[in-house]
Amino acid sequence: MTLAQVTGYFRDPQVSMVRKLLAVAAAAYVVLPLDAIPDVIPFVGWLDDLGVIAFTGWYVARDIKRHAQARLTVG
Repeated sequence: MTLAQVTGYFRDPQVSMVRKLLAVAAAAYVVLPLDAIPDVIPFVGWLDDLGVIAFTGWYVARDIKRHAQARLTVG
């Protein structure tokens, strides 16, 4: 995945805004103090953040690759 593919994905108006906001929401979940499991609990509090980042990173990376592949087949 290249930077051009990532920027193309986020700039494409045909990509749903919900999909684009997923990455922003995941980053906000990790940074903001509101958590399912508070970060003040050592190790366990960080596991939910890690899970959110891992799942979102996988999902967004897969979606960007699919978008890039679709753009190649279209034009």
